[in-house]
Amino acid sequence: MLERAAALGAAVLVSAGSVAAAGTTWDKNADWLRGQIDACARRTGGFVCSYFPARALNQLFGIGDFCDAEHCLRAHEIADQIAKDGQWTALGKASDQAILNQAQEMATGGLPVIAVQTAADKGMIAIVMPGKPVTSQSWGRKVPLAVGARLDRPEASVYSQGLSYLFSDPSKVMLYVQK
Repeated sequence: MLERAAALGAAVLVSAGSVAAAGTTWDKNADWLRGQIDACARRTGGFVCSYFPARALNQLFGIGDFCDAEHCLRAHEIADQIAKDGQWTALGKASDQAILNQAQEMATGGLPVIAVQTAADKGMIAIVMPGKPVTSQSWGRKVPLAVGARLDRPEASVYSQGLSYLFSDPSKVMLYVQK
């Protein structure tokens, strides 16, 4: 009985540790993320809106594949690269509650999770944040928290809002994770 209790306690600590680790990188970068979203919303940062997904993935997770010394890929270019890249795994469409739940759990566990709308559908990428899902009236389901810059309406860019604030149609949004 004691061994079982010790094993259960260890499992809880490992689980809590991964949640805390996810919070650490997000907490450490919260001011930077808010600053980038604010600069995008105010249209004061040159390419800040266009380059936000690439820069944020590098800042948060050290994923430097989308920027070089001269420029960063834009959302539609990242979407094209991810579709061909073996490092990213498609979870499924945002119209599926089970996929949304899985994406939220993976992000809370510290994995990079992104929501992608292709260029054919006004290309955009949001990064799923750790935390509890929130109820979306427009999507009619619980959605993960996200951070993302909108090119079409920079003033509608968000930090720590439901994914549905960035995308109107969940059937056009694919979720991906990098393990």
